[in-house]
Amino acid sequence: MYYYLHGTVTIHEKDSIVVECNGVGYEVLVSHPEDYNIGDTIRIYTAFYSREDEQYLIGFKTFEEKALYIKLISVKGVGPKSAMSILGGSSSSRVKEAIDSSDVVFLSHLPNIGPKTAKQIVLDLKGKLTYGTGVGSGDKNLDDAVIGLKNMGFRKEEIDEVMTKIPDRGLSTEDYLKKALILLSKRG
Repeated sequence: MYYYLHGTVTIHEKDSIVVECNGVGYEVLVSHPEDYNIGDTIRIYTAFYSREDEQYLIGFKTFEEKALYIKLISVKGVGPKSAMSILGGSSSSRVKEAIDSSDVVFLSHLPNIGPKTAKQIVLDLKGKLTYGTGVGSGDKNLDDAVIGLKNMGFRKEEIDEVMTKIPDRGLSTEDYLKKALILLSKRG
């Protein structure tokens, strides 16, 4: 429904922020409200959740965090609020690493996640979290940039690492390549 919001942070709540866009304030649930300062102009990626008795927007600082959230809610026993608890309990890169390494102990220590749910998350998602930087990300220009970097001889691990550091989406292929090459050159 809403892919992202671009506006000014006007209010902090315990689990949410309000982003004002063209005179309308949108309450957005976020995993780390303290990361957003009142008065800052931000772009926040969103997912819309609707049930019979409630509707809300959920916000993410990066596209990768949103992609991980979408994968998490596909797991049996993990709903939107549990997925937000997972993202609030650790960084998305650490959660992804725990899933890929079958670290059930780490996952079960996250808020609202027991051992059974942690095992289910690993079972359903291990090896399936290559979002955002591989061909098939849903962003043709991003996919083309990844292919270009592979053709230049960069390894998949290098490409994945730098592409997750580019928070912008919807760029041209050339802009993705420029940003990625700058980051790759700084790795030295």
